[in-house]
Amino acid sequence: MIPLQRLLVFTAAAVAVVLLCGPAAADWSAGVAYYQQGNFAEAVEHFQAVVRSNPDWPGGYLMLGRCQLALEQYDDALESLESAVTLDPGDPANVAALSRALMAVDRDAAARELLEGFDTEELSPAWKVEVARMLARCLCAENRTTDAVAVLQGCLDHDPDNAAVHRAIAVAYEAAGDRSAVLDHLARAFSLDPDDRSSGRAAAKLALTLAAAAPADDLAAAFNGRAFEIASSLATAAPGFENALLAGEAAAAANHLPEAAVWYATAVKERPQDPVARYRFGCTLATLDRNDEAAGHLRAALGAAPETELAVRIHNQLGRLLACRLELPEAARHYRAAGNDGHAARIHELAASYSKALARLAGLRSNAAELVGMEAELEKLGDANGVTAVADRRKAMGQEIAAIEDNLAAVRAALCQ
Repeated sequence: MIPLQRLLVFTAAAVAVVLLCGPAAADWSAGVAYYQQGNFAEAVEHFQAVVRSNPDWPGGYLMLGRCQLALEQYDDALESLESAVTLDPGDPANVAALSRALMAVDRDAAARELLEGFDTEELSPAWKVEVARMLARCLCAENRTTDAVAVLQGCLDHDPDNAAVHRAIAVAYEAAGDRSAVLDHLARAFSLDPDDRSSGRAAAKLALTLAAAAPADDLAAAFNGRAFEIASSLATAAPGFENALLAGEAAAAANHLPEAAVWYATAVKERPQDPVARYRFGCTLATLDRNDEAAGHLRAALGAAPETELAVRIHNQLGRLLACRLELPEAARHYRAAGNDGHAARIHELAASYSKALARLAGLRSNAAELVGMEAELEKLGDANGVTAVADRRKAMGQEIAAIEDNLAAVRAALCQ
């Protein structure tokens, strides 16, 4: 979609072909070129030449004022744009540009009065929307949010599928403090314009915020469900780290843990050294009882130099995960690193009490892992008897591991809380 401002430049340029000739036309063309490049200082010089050569033509003052406004030369911009309006008060481009300049210097009431002078029925549909959006901004600046919403709702009544108006009314509702309405309109804007990534992200984040503040579980679940729906659509339409991370967060909040794991895996693939993605992925995998993978990602998160607060959360999560696995000395070390000395001391006492059982458990786990590799090698060699013998030994070890873990079940249950 071509920005409205650029459309106005093109329109003015088309008019200029008829009105200008010779050096003035050359200055105009050069000014437009510089303007489109964002080189406003150079453009100003050429548009100043245009207005000197054609002092009665509003188009030159319009473009000169726009460039001056972009350069924050507010007094000059106001003077130029007032000249454009004086010469052609019926052109909405002139009035809109002057209104923007007035708003830039906090003269919102003056801008509003200027905009309210339009006979909107004489405007094109596009200009009706633009004027309504600008007028709503002025009204919000004057704390007249109800009036701002009414102006924009009038546009939606005639054009309910206009994404730009939904974005504008979301801003008005934000000023009014109605965040549920903000969510509705941002979500609608994104559904109408899937290329509008900013509305999609804002809607998903707002839904998560509303869920966290919801007074009832069913309302929180509804908001989390909306966040998941919006964030998943966004991450599918626009793959990338930020959107995948947001989709993972929304899926986890909505208790769609397998989907959360998929989105977090995508985020980690995009940025393997991001500690937040690794941490969230690890937490989700732990909830899914994929503990070996979870521990790996949590350790990788620590290795990615997280900020202090996140590092504390990672150490605590690793402490809990390893304690649940009855890897108590390592769990105690992580709790100490998190500053959780109470948990560390408790784990240390348990480790001392069950040291023999834990040592035997650790040895059996290590031996069982070696037997898995040995069994694979014998299978490659075609040694069926060897495979059977190793499998029997591994099965016996598995039974002993299970027996020890059963005896430690009460300990495990307490540590996994």
